[in-house]
Amino acid sequence: MLKRNEPAPALDAAIPGQSLTAPVGDRPWQRPAALPTPEQALAFYVERITDDQQASQMLDLLEMGVPVDTLVDTMQLGGVMDGLHSVDVGMVIAPALAEIIGDMADQADIEHTKLSTEEREGKPMQSEIALTLNDISNADMKMEQEPQKAPEPQEEEQPRGLMARRKSDGI
Repeated sequence: MLKRNEPAPALDAAIPGQSLTAPVGDRPWQRPAALPTPEQALAFYVERITDDQQASQMLDLLEMGVPVDTLVDTMQLGGVMDGLHSVDVGMVIAPALAEIIGDMADQADIEHTKLSTEEREGKPMQSEIALTLNDISNADMKMEQEPQKAPEPQEEEQPRGLMARRKSDGI
């Protein structure tokens, strides 16, 4: 069992209602932000992403095909969860962070995706989840339009194993 200040394992999800059991102000996002202004938050992120090791890792992600907007959203959401800044400060600094990261990728000659409206060929800006759901629904519509084949009869598998019951002809 976890102690009060011990972090939960990385893959464990919160139990429904768990947030109601902690005292108010016990979580980082329930306290005043450490970086209350957009200028302070942007300076923090710029210093962090221009560090050689962090920049190398970030550019590796961009080379793997992670869009700039997704990277920025992940960074600022982590900052909100850690209590560094509020959600609205994260939303204000996101375009500037995307521009800085895009410029860093351009300087390193790394091809990257910004997910701007022009790059989506006139499609309105949507979240990645909405685009994925749209792709899934289009695939479902294509499957419905194709004629369905009758399933082939399959032989019933005989139970196997030490304690399996065998079907006899009389039963």
